[in-house]
Amino acid sequence: MEIDSFPVTHPETAWLTTLVAPALTAAAVLAVVLLLRSRLALLLALLQARRAARRLPAGTHPDPALIWAPQPAPPEQLLNLALLVAFVIAVGLALIAPPALALLLGAPLAAATVWALLTLAEQRYVARLDRDLTAAVGRLSALLKASSGLRPALERVIADMQEGPLRAEWSFLLTHQGAPLSDGGIATPQQVIIALAAQSPSRRHATFLNHLGASAGQPQDVLARRCEAAYEALQTSDRRRDEIRTELAQVRYSGMAVGLAGAMMALYLAWSQWERVQIAYRSPAGPFVGVIVLGALALPIVGGALLARVDDSDY
Repeated sequence: MEIDSFPVTHPETAWLTTLVAPALTAAAVLAVVLLLRSRLALLLALLQARRAARRLPAGTHPDPALIWAPQPAPPEQLLNLALLVAFVIAVGLALIAPPALALLLGAPLAAATVWALLTLAEQRYVARLDRDLTAAVGRLSALLKASSGLRPALERVIADMQEGPLRAEWSFLLTHQGAPLSDGGIATPQQVIIALAAQSPSRRHATFLNHLGASAGQPQDVLARRCEAAYEALQTSDRRRDEIRTELAQVRYSGMAVGLAGAMMALYLAWSQWERVQIAYRSPAGPFVGVIVLGALALPIVGGALLARVDDSDY
């Protein structure tokens, strides 16, 4: 029932009674955070490791000593974002539903949000890795042509790199050389490179590592020529990608313009004829029609964004 249907002695503070349910929900979320924070962080780290394992090609089983599990987002940072989202969702639902139901509905919504945050973090990880790859390969090629060995060349390139995904993955190439394997042997540079190629989330980086791994055990001049060829191919691929992005930018802008224009027209019609909108969407078929209308308005924007994405690793 509404509070206004009852006589109250202090109407100026009666609105505080509506905050009881959100306050109870917020307290429950905070209690879970305090009690299970370390376990939740461990669970997020395990989730990232499992997502990395699913990306392995079929039939690929790296030696346990050569497993690389990148963390696109630090577990603590991801946990803080996830808990903030869960808190906002639970409190928001508590305004329209009982606290128990708000917590029950908020759990899957928070899990879906965490999954989306992980996917976004992985995409940013790959984008940063691809962005730094061409320049790093060019410097590596120059050092190899100057008669520097593969390991000294990698050490010099890594020393000049900023902190990021590419430095972390190339550091893996150095730190795991000579690691004891499960069969009793030690990891050779070629084995480490091939293992990282199978586990790197970037297809462009994996392609380069496969080229590098195939020539790691060959003479110095062969290794230098293959690395130089990979650098030239990466430059060509980058130029082709930039050209395609320029051409497809019009597709993205057109989709956004059409989608936003439709959304603005729908908002204006809803504002000017609100009574009719309420009558129309209160019918049994109203929610289904609303979903269709929202999908139609969002489709040009989504289509433009997807069509403008370029993934060129064919070098």
